[in-house]
Amino acid sequence: MKMRRWAALSGLIGSAAILAASVGGVAANAAGQAPLQKANTIVTALPLQVGITDYAPIANASAYTVYNSAIEYMMWAPVVMVSGSDTIDWADSLASKITANANDTQFTVTLKNWKWSNGKMITGDDVAWTTNVLLAGCTMSNPPYMYGGCGFGGLPPSSAHGVLKSARALGPHQVLFTLSKSVNPVYFELNGLGQIQPMPKALWNRGSYKATLALLAKIYNKPTASQYKVVSGPFKFKSAINDESYTFVPNTAYSGHQAHYTWVEQYEASDSAEFAALRKNQINAGYLTTSMYGSAGQLKGQFKQSLSQGFCWYGIELNSAKNSLAVGASFQDQKVRAALEFGIDQNAIGKVLDGTLNGKNLWVPNYSAIPEGFASLTKAVFGVSSIPNAYPYNPARGKALLEKDGWALDAQGVMEKNGVSLKFPVFYDSGSIETANAAVILQQDWAKMGVKITPQPVAFDTLVGMSDAQGAANKWAVNWTGGWCYEPNFYPTGGGMWGYYDSQDDYNYAPFNQTVTNSYLPGTPAQAQQRMYQYAEATAKDLPFLWQPGGYGVNEIAPYIHGMNKYYNPVQAFTMMNWISISH
Repeated sequence: MKMRRWAALSGLIGSAAILAASVGGVAANAAGQAPLQKANTIVTALPLQVGITDYAPIANASAYTVYNSAIEYMMWAPVVMVSGSDTIDWADSLASKITANANDTQFTVTLKNWKWSNGKMITGDDVAWTTNVLLAGCTMSNPPYMYGGCGFGGLPPSSAHGVLKSARALGPHQVLFTLSKSVNPVYFELNGLGQIQPMPKALWNRGSYKATLALLAKIYNKPTASQYKVVSGPFKFKSAINDESYTFVPNTAYSGHQAHYTWVEQYEASDSAEFAALRKNQINAGYLTTSMYGSAGQLKGQFKQSLSQGFCWYGIELNSAKNSLAVGASFQDQKVRAALEFGIDQNAIGKVLDGTLNGKNLWVPNYSAIPEGFASLTKAVFGVSSIPNAYPYNPARGKALLEKDGWALDAQGVMEKNGVSLKFPVFYDSGSIETANAAVILQQDWAKMGVKITPQPVAFDTLVGMSDAQGAANKWAVNWTGGWCYEPNFYPTGGGMWGYYDSQDDYNYAPFNQTVTNSYLPGTPAQAQQRMYQYAEATAKDLPFLWQPGGYGVNEIAPYIHGMNKYYNPVQAFTMMNWISISH
């Protein structure tokens, strides 16, 4: 089972902005905007063919996406909310103070005097019990429900990083977290405590951890269940029509900064449908895909334009299982992965995926697990702003590398070695015209090296579940995943991503050097930064993913909506919607 947060290849979330680069009109269309503005409603457009499929405070492994996460964090306050600068956002955290013991093996969290939406106190027992349910889902043999963040931030089962042993309430306002080894406090506070979103024990407890996990399995995607009537975050679920819309209203009992409007996440079947909804003012926080740029003038200044990007990297996932469509074992060969990377024209693919708007190229080449386009944030975390490109586009060099590795063209012009042919399908998100066109570029470039692929479009949610399903190794070989955003691995380490996959799957996720991966549990802050750089450098050279360009989303926000730029959190990859306001 493979866990990751996903980012669409274009239009990250449609309701967020980070660079605030104004490139469009600002005039308001009063007649068109009046209904939503007067209704005090923000309607945000979801990425194409992406739905909300998880509402639970312990997120489901098979629905572990940034879009579900945005909802979950707005419904369930975390012990620690991580800020856009990769520090603790105390204003939106349940914790008021965190104290570590002398050797950093125990962390005592003092909770704020916050309440559930039914007026009852959020207690240390709620937090400790939820944590232990989560741990049970990560460690139990054949659990009825598995948390998507298992293996990250000190959570089991990663052998090198599963340091969190238990949580115990010390009273109504304190929780003691006990670890099996000493860790850098920042690592555990951000990556460990940042994942824990308590649920009210009185409503969710079914007498045992296994029974509670079974309840989660039953209702994680059923927000009308009675358990969802009591939340701790700024929003409450109101209604949903799958593949249409998902509506949330303010939790008036929220103890933090309260929201004051109705929030609707709208499903988008196609880019033309989303654009039509923008024109009709049925959406007041939407986006443009690359194919829409030429039509942007039709919006007639109804919106402010801005650019967005999450703290993410982008890539193509390789399934190196031996039974992966008869080709997987070849991906365990680093020379094969390197050859495939030589055949990726990031500029050509980026131009198709993200395009150019008002003379600005909106794609950013990506060569490692260091997110590109965040010079100051990346330097603060990794010590450098980027990693050099180890495999610049050169199909001829890729072909020569394969031949040197013992591959040769067969009668059909496909590279073959020991009875294995480099011929396989590549699955990608069917909701994006741009990705479909980019897949054709990839198909043509890899053909120059004797690698024959068949692009296969599938729905986004299917794409996520495909590689997350245990025992599904024989059903796919290459998955154009989109990307990985650094949450819940907020304080980036290698162990969560690569170590987890190897320990949990029935096949090897990627033949990534485990002796390197296992050294990334941070020590001192200086050691942590050096190890994170080494980790990123290793990903650039070893290629656990095939790197792809990232890009900026082009957002269209109604001028009466305020704060979308300011309160976008690139590290969480969503907007803190409770801080957004509407002027009337």
